[in-house]
Amino acid sequence: MTSLRRAPARDYVNETFDSTRWQAFAPRNGDILVNTPPKAGTTWTQNILALLLTGDPDVAPGLSMQSPWIDIVFRPLDEVMARIEAQRHRRHVKSHTPFDGLPIWSGMRYLAVYRHPLDIHFSFRRHNANMAADIPEKRLCPEDGEAAFRLFVAGDHEYAASLLSIAQHYISARALDGDPSILRLHYADMTRDLPGAMARIAAHIGVTHSPDVMERLVAAATFDNMKANANRFSPSAGQGFWKSDAGFFDSATSNKWEGRLTEAQIATYQARLADLVPDPDMRAWLEWGDRP
Repeated sequence: MTSLRRAPARDYVNETFDSTRWQAFAPRNGDILVNTPPKAGTTWTQNILALLLTGDPDVAPGLSMQSPWIDIVFRPLDEVMARIEAQRHRRHVKSHTPFDGLPIWSGMRYLAVYRHPLDIHFSFRRHNANMAADIPEKRLCPEDGEAAFRLFVAGDHEYAASLLSIAQHYISARALDGDPSILRLHYADMTRDLPGAMARIAAHIGVTHSPDVMERLVAAATFDNMKANANRFSPSAGQGFWKSDAGFFDSATSNKWEGRLTEAQIATYQARLADLVPDPDMRAWLEWGDRP
């Protein structure tokens, strides 16, 4: 059985998502929530979960339908909840809402994934350029690189990929440090050691596979395999949402800002991040993870 351990402290409502939609969610024991800032490794982690829960490297397509983004306002809430309720396998869903805007239930597992904010910024710009649909968040990422960077650093929007929204999300997760239901991961650590990251996730959700099966699942979870099989691994694949389904998987690289930002721009970013996340150790982990 599940029970509410902590109610949301506030609501996050805007043109793109609405955290109050979680009031319609009926949790089940064993449900899993992937909760990240946008472009921090959300889809990658959802696909890893699908692989681990099925034990099948050829996991069926339809990620955005099987593991939906609860908060997004573009899909009718009753349809989303009906689809989730009809599932009889172990369920996992997605959110970009900071943890202080979400209910926390006993019996559920939570995965929080973070990435260097500057990598998120450049990945988000590429993400918007590949988007065929015209949605409100596009205005928060103009094509002009300098304007987009200024809006990323100084913007006060609490969604899409502003530095403010990333810091809010991260601080809300760090406030839950020590809660055994929440596993906090970093994109850079996952790219450095994918087998180790998948082993941590498997242990957190209570799933075990033989070494041979895990080896095949890890191979299926690599960037190259997901890009080559975007029809199975890209959200909304085949629905015309993206100019290129494979283009959803951009490069899986870090340090995207090198050679693209001036020293003055980097200094502006660093000063703003220090204001938003004053603790230097917390800032270091947000940017670099557990690297030596």
